[in-house]
Amino acid sequence: MTTTLSLRIERTEEAGSGAAAETAAVRLIALLPQGWEASLLEYTDTTASFSLTAPASLSAPAADRELDAVLASPALRGWTRS
Repeated sequence: MTTTLSLRIERTEEAGSGAAAETAAVRLIALLPQGWEASLLEYTDTTASFSLTAPASLSAPAADRELDAVLASPALRGWTRS
């Protein structure tokens, strides 16, 4: 059974005021491991919301851990779950 996650990321002060949510969304999607599916639901100046589907082989806790690893990437510095 697949695991579907709702995710909203938010810009922090560390990202700076010029960091675009659209760019962060593209980076996050590009960094997802093979087998993940992502849909960008909406974005604002400071947030992006997604629906993510992890591979069926991953449990919900394992999918969360993989997502945490993606969010820890230097490419997403200044963006956090909200």
